[in-house]
Amino acid sequence: MKRIGKLRMMRSDEIESSGIGIGFECLDREIFDPERCYDKLAEIGVKHARCQTGWLRCEKEKGVYDFDWLDKIVDNLLQRGIKPWFNVSYGNPLYMDGGESNACVGMVPLYYGDETLQAWRQYINALAMHYRDRVSHFEIWNEPEGIDFWQPKAPDPLEYARFIRVTAPLIKDAIPDAKIGACSNFVFYPEYMVPLFRSGIAELLSFYCVHAYRIQPELHYARELRALRKLMDCNGGEHVDIWQGESGYASHFPENHWLGTYVRESEINQAKWLLRRFFTDCYHGAKMTSFFQMVDMTAKPYQKAVNTVQSPARHGILNGNTYTPKMAYNCLGNVAAILDADTKPADLFAKLSLTKAFPKSMRTSRLPDISATVLGFERNGYPLYAYYIPEDVQMEYGKVNGVTLEVLKDECLQNINDPVLVDMLDGEIFSFAPHHDGKHALCFTELPITDYPVIITDRMALENRIA
Repeated sequence: MKRIGKLRMMRSDEIESSGIGIGFECLDREIFDPERCYDKLAEIGVKHARCQTGWLRCEKEKGVYDFDWLDKIVDNLLQRGIKPWFNVSYGNPLYMDGGESNACVGMVPLYYGDETLQAWRQYINALAMHYRDRVSHFEIWNEPEGIDFWQPKAPDPLEYARFIRVTAPLIKDAIPDAKIGACSNFVFYPEYMVPLFRSGIAELLSFYCVHAYRIQPELHYARELRALRKLMDCNGGEHVDIWQGESGYASHFPENHWLGTYVRESEINQAKWLLRRFFTDCYHGAKMTSFFQMVDMTAKPYQKAVNTVQSPARHGILNGNTYTPKMAYNCLGNVAAILDADTKPADLFAKLSLTKAFPKSMRTSRLPDISATVLGFERNGYPLYAYYIPEDVQMEYGKVNGVTLEVLKDECLQNINDPVLVDMLDGEIFSFAPHHDGKHALCFTELPITDYPVIITDRMALENRIA
């Protein structure tokens, strides 16, 4: 193989459209300094940012709304070609007493009397009117099925549906074409989601966000999405898009973290996981994917409704305090350069053989043979294949050479006449020749494989993307 360059980082304002997003959450609690993030984010082509609206920061005196802090965030993002979308959530100590969080995280306005609920309605009306020309997507509440974010009563899907019915019409009154969303901390959780959608709530929704925290991004994901899609379709939700609205993997995990990781410190593991998350989401049709999050939450304790965390996992693509980029930052730039609106999932045949890399004559596991993943896409009229071993990144799989990829010449697409390989971790691009160019199939041999996506496509598919 011959190195021919690297992926060119695209600025956000250079990319017309994509589903690539970042978590800009927790600014209702002033957990990081957004001024140190805007330019860095714009440099890597991210197109969406999830922002929490912070009732307590907007209304510090009853009936008086100050959106200046949120205006700065929204306007700075928009000026750089990044679309903010709102997570509308959490309470206000002016109207609520009790709870561990002085930021009223997870404290639901339904349960604090008529004055509180009326104040919530007035706040939502003021928020929607203020942003009617700048923000189009409003997600109502965050992870309502968890006690960390639904207090003081137990999580209840019918109560969440009631809360959406209180809130959504106020937004739609101010912004008739607003898109309303709901969310869950699971991809598919029958005990919560079945009654939620059977309540008829889909009639108010345009999108539904799943949160997909897990050690292997691919684990159960496809069948969970199919189950969710079927549930929504059977309950009047055929029009509702599925978003992956929040999910991440940390470069540092505190001891006894709930995810159960044993490698507690690794930037490369975070970067590999990020790559797999975005390619998996794009292939399975998620309309938007948001990685949690922009900066490590190290400046202040992380407040939740029932458990304030002093030292949370470091999920940021920028280091806390220093705001310096991690490996995940550059990998997100590589993702944004490839997975824009010109790249679409495609049902392409591909056969990946690991026999030479793991000879059958050796006493070795055959699991890599059956688990090796090939994701097919179309980009600018050419096939694009992303392939890898979906092993736990903590296993530090490394890179193995000797893999063969055989692909069908698809009658609907251009042939791969000038093949290139893209290493998505470092962005390096290599040209090479196919070993066999048959009448109906192409065969590429002596390829590397590892535990993160490597791409095979035609050089023309990467037009303007090679530096």
